[in-house]
Amino acid sequence: MPADLAKAVTDLVQAVRQGRGALLMGEDGVPIVQAVPGAGVDVEAVAAEYAGLLRQARGLVDELQWGAPKSFSVRGVSGQVVFAFAPEDLFLGVEAGPIGLRGQMRYALGRTLAQLGDL
Repeated sequence: MPADLAKAVTDLVQAVRQGRGALLMGEDGVPIVQAVPGAGVDVEAVAAEYAGLLRQARGLVDELQWGAPKSFSVRGVSGQVVFAFAPEDLFLGVEAGPIGLRGQMRYALGRTLAQLGDL
């Protein structure tokens, strides 16, 4: 794993208010690189649970002919997650606490995607 890739994902979770974890994963739900600043977040479980939903979301966008998918988010009482659709069937995601800002999460994901494109 290139150090630049790990740094980009670590910077992502640090850029988000109440950031709990971030990951770059394949379409199969296997994390390629992950960053978890504290204990308690099972990023591999998050990846496994969301992989199918992200594939379905991509298929739905294709079916509706909306162009390339951009992001997928879920918000609950105690936390939220936002995934961005990356090139080559990859997903970049960040998890935050309940008062994390989704706009900030989307912005940080976009910035990280641009960095990954430069690697």
